[in-house]
Amino acid sequence: MIVAHIPDETWSVAGRFTLDASKTSSVKSKWNEFLATKDERGKGPTRKQMNAFLAEHGSIEGTLVELGGKSFKVSRASDCNDIIDTHKTRLIEVGKAVGLADPTLTIVEDEEGRGPAKHCITLNGELAEGVSYKVNNITQKDNNVRPPAPFITSSLQASASTVLGFGAKRTMRAAQALYEGISIKGEGQVGLITYMRTDSTHLSGDALTSVRTYIGNKFGEAYLPAKPNFYASANQDAQEAHEAIRPTEAGRHPDTLPASIDEDQRRLYKLIWSRFVACQMMPARWHRTEFFFEREDEATGAIFKVGGRTLAFDGFYKASGVPSSDTEQNLPVLKEEDVLYPFDITPKQNFSSPPSRYSEASLIKKLESEGIGRPSTYASIIDVIQYRKYVEKIDRSFHPTDLGEVVTEKLIEAFPVLMGVEYTRSLEQRLDSVAKGETNWVAMLHDFYGRFSKRLETAYEEMPHAKAETKPAIYKCPACGSRTEYRFAKMVDSYPARVIPIVNTLHPLTAKVNLYFPNELTLLAQKMGPLWKKELVDLGHSSLP
Repeated sequence: MIVAHIPDETWSVAGRFTLDASKTSSVKSKWNEFLATKDERGKGPTRKQMNAFLAEHGSIEGTLVELGGKSFKVSRASDCNDIIDTHKTRLIEVGKAVGLADPTLTIVEDEEGRGPAKHCITLNGELAEGVSYKVNNITQKDNNVRPPAPFITSSLQASASTVLGFGAKRTMRAAQALYEGISIKGEGQVGLITYMRTDSTHLSGDALTSVRTYIGNKFGEAYLPAKPNFYASANQDAQEAHEAIRPTEAGRHPDTLPASIDEDQRRLYKLIWSRFVACQMMPARWHRTEFFFEREDEATGAIFKVGGRTLAFDGFYKASGVPSSDTEQNLPVLKEEDVLYPFDITPKQNFSSPPSRYSEASLIKKLESEGIGRPSTYASIIDVIQYRKYVEKIDRSFHPTDLGEVVTEKLIEAFPVLMGVEYTRSLEQRLDSVAKGETNWVAMLHDFYGRFSKRLETAYEEMPHAKAETKPAIYKCPACGSRTEYRFAKMVDSYPARVIPIVNTLHPLTAKVNLYFPNELTLLAQKMGPLWKKELVDLGHSSLP
């Protein structure tokens, strides 16, 4: 899906406004200087820094939401058949409507782009003289945020990955140690959390009584609901014999743990304790305000919107902490009929992104939602696909290796039913049924293996080994003119097998492969860095490295 993705094109228009017409010129100059600044890594200002600049200069940023009485939308689908000239005309009209004087387009053809991405378009133009907008509507509303459920195995692994940067294996190792317990002076060996392999959000009556007493004493009655909060388990077959993952004592605050405790264990315990206490507290309440302002100097129907929120009641955030936001602005006091003056209006072409690659957290969440795996197997699944070099982790995201892609293709070809998500889910459910004593395990295995063994015999006879797969390449050997073919080659021990072009004749190839096959090996060489200097690719034609 990621490789085959053809993007859709959409447009957004951001406007920055000040309340003082006399300051538009100076604020614009300072804004442009601010955008030009770079940090030590060569990156421009962050969203949070932009919001701080706007607040400091009494300005706000809004987004175009309406034009000419209709919701603003300029887009082209991935399979667009419309004429580019029509699209260009529409963009010029948008530029004029929001206040740009004599807008123009710059179009750069991208030969590698697909669909609308073949045309990289910039809408240029300076602000026209006297452009102003007037606040014509203000909406205010409160919304409550309910505390999340106590941890189960999958949500603990996902949260530890997102918040702490822990992998699933690291999380479960620390959780196991917390469950087995640590030595505490005056108490001996004490288990700090309940069993960590569970898919149930159930909490015992004693645990609820304990945590509610703690909340009332520590935070006050305003933070304590009239009744305990209960949460349904996502898995209808969740084993209620196990509780959710929680501290064994609600009153054992993370700060009271001995200094000798392992740092991973301390951080994970704090995460578990905070979630457990928070899940039995009152919802947090946010006060949200939205301003709508319409162009005043000319009736084009251009309307921008800006929104912000303030925390009216912290509720369960008292235990878990208030989530930070880089998108929320500190809004000035505005009322209807107030006039705003733009100092910057920036239309922007956007392209849809392919589905995000899985991280450990999102993969575990997907496995859980599909009913594949169980609390005791999530970490091992993540570990095995990396150990066998089916995937590699780059910037905390999983990328399939060439070996992983070929193995998957071969397995789907040989075992189409077995490799299906529906079949895997049903098999997990049948195993659960066996565990409950509802299904005879011998009969279930006979039913499974009777059909599987036939497919297995066929695969043994007809399916070639994944690493023996070859595919003709477009390159020729510069020495003999022989055609090359793609084969698996293990470049170095620390990198998984790769598909690279190899000459299929018998005389040796002594020059560096990247000179002959730059498209395939240049990126690999860059990734391997200093290792490339060790003359790794002095390849023989008749053997793989």
